[in-house]
Amino acid sequence: MTRLLSKIVVTILSLWAIFIIISELMGVTVYFPFNFVEREEIPYHRVNSVRLSVFLTFIYFGIRYLFMQSEKLYPIQFLDVYLKSLTVCGIFVFYSNGVELREYYFILFFLVVSTITHFASRNKIRTYFN
Repeated sequence: MTRLLSKIVVTILSLWAIFIIISELMGVTVYFPFNFVEREEIPYHRVNSVRLSVFLTFIYFGIRYLFMQSEKLYPIQFLDVYLKSLTVCGIFVFYSNGVELREYYFILFFLVVSTITHFASRNKIRTYFN
């Protein structure tokens, strides 16, 4: 069930990303979820959340590479790490910038999505004879 749900969520987010790229090429900036602006800047707290989450993800995988080189990850596991980073960074950035409470739906949405990807990306190896 969680695999199917995660595939639906990833499909929706992928289609959303395609829509964002196409709309940007047409001169319309869209920021999450469907806020349309004509070549305006995206709010600083959102840009900073994404920026810091990329750095946090890089730190995670850098440390992972240094200490666990041989362990391989699936793409859903990478997405899970990034979405968790986005959620954590979003909470701190939004709070430190004093963003109004109604803007926190951004974080709530990615918290739900990261929870879904967390359960979908778990290894299902069970030991029965220990």
